[in-house]
Amino acid sequence: MRGGAAALGLLLLGACGGGSGGPAPWPPPPEAVLPPDWLQPFLDRALEEGRQHGLPGPEARELQETADLLDAAAVGGRIGRAARADLREQPPLRLAAALLALLEDRETPVALRRQALALLAEDGPAAAVPRLVLRLKYEKDWTANVDLVRALWRHGNGAGLEALVNILQSTDPAFEEARLRAAGALAELPGLPPEATGFEERWRHLLDLRERWLGERRLLPDARERWPATEGGEDPDYRQELWRILARLRSQPLRPVDDARYVLSRVSLSVLPLLLQAARDPDLYVREHALQVLSWLGPAAGHGLRRQGRDWEAFVRAALGDARARPRVLEAAGAPGLAEAAPWILPWLVHGDAEERTAAADALLRCADPDPGLLEVLRRVHAGEAGPLSPEAAWSLILLRLEIDPGWRPPEGLAESERRRRERWRAERSLRPAPAGEAGDGP
Repeated sequence: MRGGAAALGLLLLGACGGGSGGPAPWPPPPEAVLPPDWLQPFLDRALEEGRQHGLPGPEARELQETADLLDAAAVGGRIGRAARADLREQPPLRLAAALLALLEDRETPVALRRQALALLAEDGPAAAVPRLVLRLKYEKDWTANVDLVRALWRHGNGAGLEALVNILQSTDPAFEEARLRAAGALAELPGLPPEATGFEERWRHLLDLRERWLGERRLLPDARERWPATEGGEDPDYRQELWRILARLRSQPLRPVDDARYVLSRVSLSVLPLLLQAARDPDLYVREHALQVLSWLGPAAGHGLRRQGRDWEAFVRAALGDARARPRVLEAAGAPGLAEAAPWILPWLVHGDAEERTAAADALLRCADPDPGLLEVLRRVHAGEAGPLSPEAAWSLILLRLEIDPGWRPPEGLAESERRRRERWRAERSLRPAPAGEAGDGP
């Protein structure tokens, strides 16, 4: 029996009084007390402690000098060689900051954008990764995107691999230059076997890397190899750039928040400890957005939590005491697919308010193990003993019941987008991490 199923069985057994002739399993009301020291200013503290790290803010003069050097480097000959040498002699963080600022300026010509990304692909620091990931959202030049993807995978980030696949699959004549550049870049793929010299072998390797990245947020299975490299690590400049991205979650305007969530859900799982701390920030916006990112990461977060040895059950148990953020906590609790969270989610399905019950149903679909005791609770919930269910909650619970009790059918009347989302969660159950202590995730 998986660890979560065992814990769930004990919880239900306790609710029954332990005897075979007792009442049917029914979870007791949840405890909902937030630990007194739970909310902490982790974000402010990290920004202050790391203020000497991260990418510097370039001055207008530096931006112009960098743009002039990029122009000169494109000339070729002695002038071009001298300009490239001048660029490489600049401090790496300062150069990366200037190149990124040029990329983020809409007025920067395409030729300069391509040169900037080519330089970052050759020798950009890990601290550039978060802002490079954001360029995936905004960079419209597909040829430049190839070097953007290369700049990311140098540091173990595979967020751009999908763009590379799309470029290579495109039949649009306008993408011909980008396709040729992308085909050439395949020779540099991380972990490419030496014998993979043809396009087909390299293409298959690209697809394998993309699948591993989507499922585990790492490019190679052995974290000690070079290619997962410095993106996570202990690089203080990279870490400070992540905290700066997290600080955008405080924003009232939506765009900075959307940008932050985009980046945080596409960097490596070294971001997990930062998200767990941000989920305890006194600012409710920061807490809820950090929890939402954890939800979006899905089973990939579960693999990361396992590899990092984090006690997800303890986090969920404490975080559920936060009444203001509880629906988000419930969503995040189930998303990693770790069954040990299910016993702490289940009482909210029975005793929570309408929003909490829906969030708990969705969470159980994503993490609960099939278990006879759980089935009995689901039968009683469907019979209306805990009150009416929203259509979304009913769909999630019946999809879960189908694993234990075939023959049930989801109800009618749910929006197509909501149905597809829950069907995706059901499919992702096959990606859930192995129980703690079992084989399945290395260090």
